[in-house]
Amino acid sequence: MRAGTQGDVIFKIVIDEDGKIKLADAVEGDPLLVAASLDALRGFRFRPFLLNSIPVPWVESQIGFHFAVARKGNAVNGNVECMSKIPDRPEFRNAVTITNGAFVLWPHRVSGNEPKLASEFEGKRGLVYLTITIGIDGKVQDVKVVGGEEPFVDPVVAAVKEFVYEPELVDGKPTVATIEASYHFGQPQ
Repeated sequence: MRAGTQGDVIFKIVIDEDGKIKLADAVEGDPLLVAASLDALRGFRFRPFLLNSIPVPWVESQIGFHFAVARKGNAVNGNVECMSKIPDRPEFRNAVTITNGAFVLWPHRVSGNEPKLASEFEGKRGLVYLTITIGIDGKVQDVKVVGGEEPFVDPVVAAVKEFVYEPELVDGKPTVATIEASYHFGQPQ
């Protein structure tokens, strides 16, 4: 904070079958901020990714942090937020090898607008958890709400139904895929 170092840090991470981060590779960010982020990541835990109801031992994902510094006279205040949007990058296309040896490239969203909330709900806290079924054409076939609060559910579901993905590929062939997604609104407590 004293040096005024601020900006974004983005990681490609690998999560194991227990939801622990096994590998964190910085894709961008100032080295000081990367080091601080790595310290924070040691305590992170995720819900394990399930494939056919079995936890997958090696799942790639991404996570980012935004560091901001504000100076007012001699006072220096810092703020760190987990990034809700991370720029799409080719290195973030996730893959896993299934036990029978098939190589899977998971779906990758290529178009669709993020959910928009009515102005009276902007800044309010809420979340929505979904299960999304993506067809071999990359279009969303089904959206199931796993959890969430109104008024956040309806605009999220409406937006997600318009998303288009590169379909899941199993040994190079498109297949129907089911993925989980979560949307978080407002500032975390």
